[in-house]
Amino acid sequence: MQHRGKRLAILCLILLTGTLAAFFIWTTDRGLRQLDELHESKEATIERLQSSISTIASTQQAYAENRRRDVASFTRVSVLVNRITTDAAGLRAAATSGASSERLEEFWTALSALMAAEGRARHQFAGGDESAAAETILASAHEHVTRLNSSLRAFREAEVEIYRSARAASTWQSAAVLGVSAVLWAIGLVMFALVPVRATNAVPVEDASAPAYPNASTAFLGSEVIGAETVPQVVTAPPFIDLAATARLTTELSTLADQGELPRLLSRAAEVLDARGVVIWMGAGSELFAAAAHGYDASVLQRIKPIGRSADNATAAAWRTSQLRTVPADAGGLGAIVAPMLGPGGCVGVLAAETRSGREQDEATQSVATIVASQLASVLAAWPAASTTAAEPLDRKAAAS
Repeated sequence: MQHRGKRLAILCLILLTGTLAAFFIWTTDRGLRQLDELHESKEATIERLQSSISTIASTQQAYAENRRRDVASFTRVSVLVNRITTDAAGLRAAATSGASSERLEEFWTALSALMAAEGRARHQFAGGDESAAAETILASAHEHVTRLNSSLRAFREAEVEIYRSARAASTWQSAAVLGVSAVLWAIGLVMFALVPVRATNAVPVEDASAPAYPNASTAFLGSEVIGAETVPQVVTAPPFIDLAATARLTTELSTLADQGELPRLLSRAAEVLDARGVVIWMGAGSELFAAAAHGYDASVLQRIKPIGRSADNATAAAWRTSQLRTVPADAGGLGAIVAPMLGPGGCVGVLAAETRSGREQDEATQSVATIVASQLASVLAAWPAASTTAAEPLDRKAAAS
């Protein structure tokens, strides 16, 4: 019976490995088909763009050689410019990041200049000044068309390189998964063949010398019997808080006199809280300003926008209510704790910590954040507010928005 269970377990693992490998390969193949379709669509759009640009260039060349300017030429150029704009908008919506995006922005810059020239030519032509209109769209705009053509070629080359790299990576992953699955299948089949169906030296049930085993209830409760003792199942310990380090940190904060020491202490606070980064927000008037931070580029601090007192986020809420606020962890596992910095005159600001490993839900971590915030309040209340230079928020969790 014991060997039969082993064989069944091995067979289940073999089937599970095959199923997972098949699902991965099917998913990868579907992704490759979508990648091919997207690439073909982009290629078709690029072909249309190149055809339109070539037609405009031919019209400009004819004007340069024969000074030919008629209504049909202006109409043709206007239609082609509109068509180029529509196709380029589709490319922009589907463009990937990196080199291809940069080339596409260059294309858009040249297209914007061509559109402006076409608009001026249309206005001049409508006013009866055909010569000026022809010079504007068929001569002066020649440089814009040349830039359109070169930037489109560069965009196409970048897209082809990205497409080839993505396809090669997906193909390699499928091959690797298939190879690993084949190895696991071979090992599983060998093990399946080596395990006998029945034990050859099985001990009869009536044999009083057979060893004793744990009862079924003990096994299913997740414990194992060693002699007469039972070892309970291991339970995951809650997040660890270093109280000694916390005490040293609060002592140094309470005696802080040099602002230059603040970054080092913020780094220590991040270690104690196991935070990815921390930001100190100081209140000034009806807004909060980022005064100091750890864990982020120093230049970014100067670009953080102030937060209004009535803003709908945890940072503003902690300032308004003088109560601790938390932000649940997102898909990346990052949450936030926002602790008010309370002084004799009320809440002077908040301490926002971007936490990991679910620490925003841990009461001990919340308590330490509250202690650190209260110590900071006693030494930072008189410091000047941070710059009010408008910029994007430092980070969604760091700003606890």
